[in-house]
Amino acid sequence: MDFQDVLNAVCKGDSDNKTSKKLNVSRITFSRYRNGHVIPSDEVLDKMIEISGLEAMKVYYAAYAEKIRNPKVADEFRHLASH
Repeated sequence: MDFQDVLNAVCKGDSDNKTSKKLNVSRITFSRYRNGHVIPSDEVLDKMIEISGLEAMKVYYAAYAEKIRNPKVADEFRHLASH
């Protein structure tokens, strides 16, 4: 699971605009999540978990894999998010 999978689960077929409102963030901020420019705060990640029903650790591992610049560590986080 990567962070795009998390975002897709959060959207559940809704538009990014509608999803950004559910998360209480601007549409621009949500677009930055989509494009990998910004990783959400823990508070927003918790809201994503609530909306999507995904396991908390999978969401956090996927988010932190995107944030970490060390490819080897990021791969390990992605691996953990897949289990």
